[in-house]
Parts: sequence; structure tokens; C-alpha cells
Amino acid sequence: MPQLDTATFPSQLFWLVVCFLFLYFILSFIAVPKISRALVKRKETIEEKINKANTYREHAEDLLAEYEKILTQARERAHQHCKTVAVDTTIEITHKQKDFLDKLKERFHLSEQDLYRARLEASQDINSVVVEVARAILTKLTGHNYSPEELLEKRKKD
Repeated sequence: MPQLDTATFPSQLFWLVVCFLFLYFILSFIAVPKISRALVKRKETIEEKINKANTYREHAEDLLAEYEKILTQARERAHQHCKTVAVDTTIEITHKQKDFLDKLKERFHLSEQDLYRARLEASQDINSVVVEVARAILTKLTGHNYSPEELLEKRKKD
């Protein structure tokens, strides 16, 4: 094996050092700086994106707080509107109820008046019917024909 031949050790060591130095300079001046720049750029990009994400998160939190505030205000306005509508409706119902009761009382009063008139007319009709029936009965019983005025006079006497 030629690697183990001691006569070739110096040349192998020479080429080892040359290759090592060549690779060291390539790595230290070309590859490592590029890798370092890529890592730094990657780190900066990550930090930038994290900062941007934090900014967006803060903005989203602000929007959420504003949304909740607007939602709370809208709920309060809706609640107030509901109360107002309920009060207005109650007032309107009360007013209509009062009007209805007033109309009902008026109709009831008119009905009472009509009933009173009908009662008077009925009593007058009843008196005339009573007089006619009494006259007919007396005529059949006694055979004498009485006038309505005579019957009314006899009734007043009794």
C-alpha cells in the first residue's frame, strides 16, 4: 500500500497541507461568509416577520376591542330602542283602551236610552193592549160594550 510507504510521507504531508489550506481559504473566505450572510439574512427576515406579525396582532386586537365597543353600543341602543318602543306601545295601547272604553260607555249609555224608550213604548202599548183585552173580556162577560176611556176611569177608581 502506497499510503503506508514512509518514503512518500513528505509529499503526502505537503499535499495534505496544500489541500487543507486551499479548502480552509475557500471555506473561510467564500463559503462561510455566504453561509453567515444567509443566516443573518434569515434571522433578520424572521425578526422582521415576527415584528410584522406582532404589529398585525396588535392591530387585530385593537380592531377586536373597537368591534366589541361598537357591538356594546349597538346593543345598548337596541335595548333603549326596545324600551322606547315598549313604552310607546304601552302608551298607545292604554290610549286605545281608554278610547275603546269611552266608546263602549257611550254605546252602553245609548243602549240604555234606547232600552228606556223601548220600555216606555212597550208600557204604552201594554196599556192599550190591556185596555183592549179587558174591553173584549168585559164585552163577552157582560155583553155591554165599554169604551177605552170608561175602562181607564174605572181602573183609576179602583
